[in-house]
Amino acid sequence: MLFHFTDVSHFTKWNINNDTVMGGVSQSQVSIDGQQNLLLFTGSVSLENNGGFASTESILTSQITAASLLTLVVEGDGKTYQIRLKTPSLSNGEAYVANFTTRVDTITQHAFTAADFTVSFRGRSVANAPELHFEDIDRIGFLVAQKQQGPFAIELHSIQFDR
Repeated sequence: MLFHFTDVSHFTKWNINNDTVMGGVSQSQVSIDGQQNLLLFTGSVSLENNGGFASTESILTSQITAASLLTLVVEGDGKTYQIRLKTPSLSNGEAYVANFTTRVDTITQHAFTAADFTVSFRGRSVANAPELHFEDIDRIGFLVAQKQQGPFAIELHSIQFDR
């Protein structure tokens, strides 16, 4: 199953959640490039006021069928990002997370199995969390953190689930 991040039949509106919820001053925005069919997630991460992250998330509106591989296609800026998957079985704020590093001005593919994800809550590992099954995913998000201060920009092209 192939999903395009800009397709309204695949995702709801993309919401922003930055460190401002905790007093930080990082900022970000999401915009759609309809001509190239990609989602732009851009902004600036600041470490001021104990900040240091910017994120976006959307609700997946289509059901994923049985899958064992997730392939993400992006064009980045050389920074490391986190893909965040959520299911109804997780507590509020928890997410299945995996990191990937982009290359400057280069479209890259990043493949993940369910075993590549760990459960995290506010940057800390969660023990005894439910096992990830891709078909249970109802929300997908992206986060830039890890003290990567300054401007960031990532183009999100597609995400594919395969057996």
